[in-house]
Amino acid sequence: MVTAAGHATRFRPFSMVIPKEMLPIGYRPALDHVITECIGAGATTTLVVTRPDDLVVSAYLDVLRKDGVVVEAVVEDLGHGYGNGAPLLTLRDRLAEEDSFGVAFGDDVLLGGHDLAEMRAMIDGGAEAVIAARLVDHADIASFGVVDTHSAGSDRVIGIRQRPDPATVTEPLAVVSRLILRPSILDLLVPTDRARGEVDLGVAVGNLARTADVRVHRITGRWVTVGEPRRYFDALQTYWRLDTEAAVHREGRPCP
Repeated sequence: MVTAAGHATRFRPFSMVIPKEMLPIGYRPALDHVITECIGAGATTTLVVTRPDDLVVSAYLDVLRKDGVVVEAVVEDLGHGYGNGAPLLTLRDRLAEEDSFGVAFGDDVLLGGHDLAEMRAMIDGGAEAVIAARLVDHADIASFGVVDTHSAGSDRVIGIRQRPDPATVTEPLAVVSRLILRPSILDLLVPTDRARGEVDLGVAVGNLARTADVRVHRITGRWVTVGEPRRYFDALQTYWRLDTEAAVHREGRPCP
C-alpha cells in the first residue's frame, strides 16, 4: 500500500494542482520510484491511496496500467479520521485478508539498496512488524520519530517516540516511511492524544512493540523526500549525483 493522500500545504499553491508525490526525481515522479520499489520487493499488487479530489495521480496510474504495471488507485475514506495511519483503514477489509503487507509513503523515495525486500524476509522470519530506520546525527534526532531498541545495534524494537530530547536517545535511529505489517496492526489504528487526535501509524507500531515481536531494519538505500521544498532540492541533488556516479562506473572513466 502506497499513501498519496496528503495535501502538501508546504508546497502551496503548486500542490493545489499537482500532488507532491508527482514531483519528478530524475526522469520519473517520486510516486513511480516508490511503486517500482514495491514491485522489486515482490508486491503482486500495489494499491495507491489518493485524496478524494485527486485527478493527477489516478490518471498517471492509468498510464502505468497500460504499460502492464499491476497498480490500483483507491480513494481515501475520510470517515476514518486524519493521520498517516488512516489510509490503512480505508483498505482494512482487503489488508485483513493478507498474511502481511507493505506500507510506503509516496513522497519518500529510497534510492538504491533493496530495503523493502530485506524487510519482507524479516517478516517471513516470524516478526509481527518490521519498520525501517536510518541513523542520523544525534543533534538532529529531535526532528524525527525515533526507534528505541532493546540495546544499541539490536533489531528488537521496544518503542517509538516522536521528536524526543536528544539527551534521552542512545542510538539516533530515525523512522523511515517503510513498514511491513501483519493485519494485527489494524486494531491498533485509533485516534490518540499522543498524536493530537490523529490516527498515527508510528504510535500504533510502538504500542504493538509492547506485546509483540517488532523489528527494525537499518536501511542501506539513500532516503530522500519531496515532502517539503528544501528537502526536495536535496533529493534532486542526491539523485543526479548518484546517476552521475553510476554512469561513470558503467563507462569506466574517472569520476569528475
